Amino acid sequence: MRSMTEEQAVCRMRHAHHLDRKLPRDQILEAALACGFVNSPPGSWELAVRARVEAVSRNDLHRELIETKRLMQAWSLRGAPTIFPTAEAGTFLGALAAQEDEVPIYAQPLSYTAQALKADQKVLLEALRQACRILDDSVVVGKAQLDHVLAEAMKSYLPPSVRSQADEPSLVAKNQTLLEAAVSYLLRQCSLEGRVMMGERQKQEPVFLSPSAWFGSALDNQPQPQRIVDQFLHCYGPASVQDFARWTGCSRMQAQRLWALSEAERIEVEVQGQRGWMLKADLEELDRLPQETSAMQLLGTHDPFLDLPQRSWILTDPAAQKKVWRLVGSPGVVLHKSQIVGIWNAPVQKGKAQARITLFKALTPAQRDQVCAEMIQLQGFLQRPMGTCDFLE
Repeated sequence: MRSMTEEQAVCRMRHAHHLDRKLPRDQILEAALACGFVNSPPGSWELAVRARVEAVSRNDLHRELIETKRLMQAWSLRGAPTIFPTAEAGTFLGALAAQEDEVPIYAQPLSYTAQALKADQKVLLEALRQACRILDDSVVVGKAQLDHVLAEAMKSYLPPSVRSQADEPSLVAKNQTLLEAAVSYLLRQCSLEGRVMMGERQKQEPVFLSPSAWFGSALDNQPQPQRIVDQFLHCYGPASVQDFARWTGCSRMQAQRLWALSEAERIEVEVQGQRGWMLKADLEELDRLPQETSAMQLLGTHDPFLDLPQRSWILTDPAAQKKVWRLVGSPGVVLHKSQIVGIWNAPVQKGKAQARITLFKALTPAQRDQVCAEMIQLQGFLQRPMGTCDFLE
């Protein structure tokens, strides 16, 4: 069994994420292909692209997502809004659609709602598939409105016993019915099947329609199941099938089915006593990685690089880890030689960004100046005037 150091493993992952050397401006799609960009909170994908692509602007991103439509946004990884190349819909959508005997991504809690509706989950899903046809001819603004519109459209495809319970109060949210809750859980599977996606936002609200309506023709969503495993291993290996399941949001059964497809392409390695799998091709290129840059980097909240399974490899202090990986309100991070050395946020006050950087380790005056210079550029990318840049120990 081959072995490697934590430093080698993290440097290789950073290279796979295009964080060691930025891509040219015309390779936005290459950056998105690596592992997609989960766009939660909305707009976080823009900072992820900026960290990977040289001299990119928000207008460039708008053009690729809204005008050329070479990028698209749909529910994908972990059931979250994800942006990826349209040509890779089979990787980020079709490959992750659950098969008949598998629990769909995000639908694990559906059983309680289905029981209250006195409905079979497969019956609910098939009714929702039929209801999604209305998105070929109509655009829906807002997620709550989408749940409502599709729930109403589903009713004609459901037996009377289910319709009689449909408008009862939801078990999970206020101002929501049981059937609307079922829609919310099952919409992710419909997204993975290419039935619903996000269009251009209107007044800060998400917009939903079918891929056929957005692109003017049917989406090529032919599943590429091995490719999604290969992309995961390329960006996050050495890793395990459990790590893959967490990254995708798949059930254990689905994750194991997909994982088995990569058996011939991966190899088991050991890192500081921990075993994991990576692509053979990545292991062969380990000695040819570029030299680590000493530049200070700012990554935005929920940057894909922070999804690596072994958090201790980039931040050893457990107390500091809790400040980075939060359930809500996660900050951006300061990265130096593949290690997190601090966190940042920059709320806008009186029309200007007030940057606050909390350090986990001491930086030299030159390094602090570098962080502030990078923050000024980041705020310029966001088209926000820069106010103060303060460091907290």
